[in-house]
Amino acid sequence: MAETSNNRLKGFVGLVLFGPLVIAVMAILAMIMGAGAGWIAGLIFPQVFENLSDLVFTEEVPAWQIGAMLGFIATFLRVSFPRRR
Repeated sequence: MAETSNNRLKGFVGLVLFGPLVIAVMAILAMIMGAGAGWIAGLIFPQVFENLSDLVFTEEVPAWQIGAMLGFIATFLRVSFPRRR
């Protein structure tokens, strides 16, 4: 019984220490992929991103920065609100 309690404590400590690190690494990878997707979409649809950045930010923001921002935010939303089945 003491061994089970010790394993649970180790699991909890591991979750507390490594959980945020895993989430941060996932967010950075998603940000990089979002920047790439935004860059490609900006090449294909430049007027859409110009209008979007003028509407939201009131100044010109490159498409890759919008994609990076959306990728970063989407990762935290995905992790914060898990799907319930």
